[in-house]
Amino acid sequence: MPRVGQVVGERFRVLRVLGQGGMGSVYEAEQLGLGRHVALKVMHPHIASAPGFAERFQREAQVLARLRHPGSVEVYDYGLDAGFLFLAMELVSGETVESLLLREGALPVPRAVGLAVQVLEVLEAAHTLGIIHRDLKPANLFLESHPGGERVKLLDFGLAVLGGELNVRLTQEGMAVGTPGFMSPEQLRGLPLDGRSDLYSLGCVLYELLTGVSPFPVMASAEVAVAHLYKPIPSFREARPELSLSERLEAVVMKALEKLPEARPADAAAMRQDLLAVLAEPWESAPRKRGEGKKMERGLVPHAVPVPSPAVGGAPVAVLSELHPSAAGNTLVMSLAACGFQVKVVSAEDPLQELGALLVVAEGRESLARARALAARPDSPPVLLCGPADDWELVTGALEGGLFDFVPLPLDPNDLTRKVSRAQKLKR
Repeated sequence: MPRVGQVVGERFRVLRVLGQGGMGSVYEAEQLGLGRHVALKVMHPHIASAPGFAERFQREAQVLARLRHPGSVEVYDYGLDAGFLFLAMELVSGETVESLLLREGALPVPRAVGLAVQVLEVLEAAHTLGIIHRDLKPANLFLESHPGGERVKLLDFGLAVLGGELNVRLTQEGMAVGTPGFMSPEQLRGLPLDGRSDLYSLGCVLYELLTGVSPFPVMASAEVAVAHLYKPIPSFREARPELSLSERLEAVVMKALEKLPEARPADAAAMRQDLLAVLAEPWESAPRKRGEGKKMERGLVPHAVPVPSPAVGGAPVAVLSELHPSAAGNTLVMSLAACGFQVKVVSAEDPLQELGALLVVAEGRESLARARALAARPDSPPVLLCGPADDWELVTGALEGGLFDFVPLPLDPNDLTRKVSRAQKLKR
């Protein structure tokens, strides 16, 4: 990587290191001839030579060059020098929203909503140009102090979508497409995206700004992804009972966090107007100590939610006998019975047409193949695979392999009841 004093691209003299990461480093540099100080983002040579990464880096430069807005950083130059891919950008000073949350926890309502409104202004400009950010999270929101007040800068457009063809190509090459804790359901499924996917991500950010915790804290990445796909977002009261936040504000946030894109605000402008209307109302929040929000997240346990009742009179639910009486199979049978289902244990040779759902516990990769074979039978009910939530290959294999659903282990009675009840209704 470049050393302090080295000139990159024949025009940027490195002054000091600002930050380092797995993909590269960011330096403060002086643009020779102009005397302008810039942020110089440089990729590691081994990353720059990997398939797809140079294209991603170039795409970030193209996106920033097209998007001229006070809430996005200005790009000055882009190039390749001695194996180093570099991007020269506007040098900003301040801190990320992630750092702010770690220090202060939940923010006062006017400040939290005001920051979200500023982000929506940037998104409105980006979406008008057909640019979807795809990686909106607190670490990519930068706060600057100005005489007129606090200003948000939206950073890291490296995953932004400029066109559907490019999006598909990079996804097929296995590129990371976001951060699971802030990704929309359609993004997690690899479906085509529009601006409403960014609104979902911003909904996650605003939820955290207001409560001090993320919608699904203390979970493995794969389990968080499954939660965003299937689990309801906990209410503000469930997340932080001691906080007093208006129902109208919660409704705006929860609308952005709807699983289906068509249920969310139509666009960034619509969500911004909803938040401005909330800001115009009187508000109050219970007093709280600084720093008790985000830092508490690692110690939280999932909130209790009333377990939905299973379908009344639903067809029996079966567990595959090859996995019974294993510990996981026993637990699944007992859990289904405790949730109010009529449970049977069957073998693959038994007739399945009278069953409301069939559950298979994943105990090795062959279980996925077995579940897919059962789901393909003409007499099969909806098949659900139960397995570790942190086995992302298993999760995606289940969701993409013709199965009805995936149930993460350890079992959550709410999640189990909801999914099996949906399967029973589908069978009817």
